[in-house]
Amino acid sequence: MQNKSSVRLLNVGWNSIDFGNIEPGKISEKIVSYGDDYVRFETSNGKQYRTFNPYDVKKHTRDTITFTDKISVYNETDKQRGTLGDILDAD
Repeated sequence: MQNKSSVRLLNVGWNSIDFGNIEPGKISEKIVSYGDDYVRFETSNGKQYRTFNPYDVKKHTRDTITFTDKISVYNETDKQRGTLGDILDAD
């Protein structure tokens, strides 16, 4: 997971794998099994989010999921779609 957004991502997880907190400009790498799932995380506003689309990791590949301010996310707390940049505007 690479965080190129302006948002601090907290408790990042994909397919039951914990990537921890990822500061803007930082990377969290883990070895994962292949599978399909949303990336779930929280932000400093206390709300829970997930990527709008699930990510499918193929067997024997090296994938990087990159977060930018324009990535589509789903606010699980408020049941709304937006972008990471929208989170900044709402705070």
